Amino acid sequence: MPVSEPSASPSLASPARVRRGSGALQKGQQTKAVIVEAALDLATQLGLEGLSIGALAELTRMSKSGVFAHFGSREELQISVIGEYFARFEQEVFFPALREPRGLPRLSAMFGNWMRLVAQGSQAGCIFISGAVEFDDRPGPVRDALANSVQTWLAAMNRAVVQAKEDGHLRADADERQVAFEIHGLILALHYEARFLKNPGAIARAKTGFDNIIARYGRALPATDVKRPSRRKVSVSPR
Repeated sequence: MPVSEPSASPSLASPARVRRGSGALQKGQQTKAVIVEAALDLATQLGLEGLSIGALAELTRMSKSGVFAHFGSREELQISVIGEYFARFEQEVFFPALREPRGLPRLSAMFGNWMRLVAQGSQAGCIFISGAVEFDDRPGPVRDALANSVQTWLAAMNRAVVQAKEDGHLRADADERQVAFEIHGLILALHYEARFLKNPGAIARAKTGFDNIIARYGRALPATDVKRPSRRKVSVSPR
């Protein structure tokens, strides 16, 4: 689903999720939110396949039957975790970028936010990336929920590229899908280099890669017209 114009609908149309902190939540919903919170923390460390009713029961100090009653199956638990992860991704990556002018400034902000989320040491892992490895050849509802979330986000990124082209920030003959594909490729390479290999130069190379993509497909603009990804230092410490 392509991202809409901000004035119409700034949302990525995220999966349904439990909103924490609402006074209208019933006790059962609050308990479910606590379980999902714990499950997400566990999944970012062990992957979606690392989730189990037993592990969550121990982590939340609940009975296995109590945890099971809120989801009915491990599969439903995994789907709930994917929805919650997407909601947080939306808040940290997508919505802040919408505050930037459409076109290249917004595209640059989306990449910068995404890059920091993937690389920074405070994050245990990216479910979008680890989940793709776990479920790439395993059809079913969990794979569908994960793929739909990723496709929704990539469609938003592609829409930002299209807008950059429409606003004259990219060449008229630029292939929007190719530009979005190459940007996505930088994120995947960054995840491998920064998180797996713990290479301290990975972030700088990702930024350079983004600049190279814009130089290759972009049109010359005054420096004040384009906001590049933040040069704020991000630590990548071994876990």
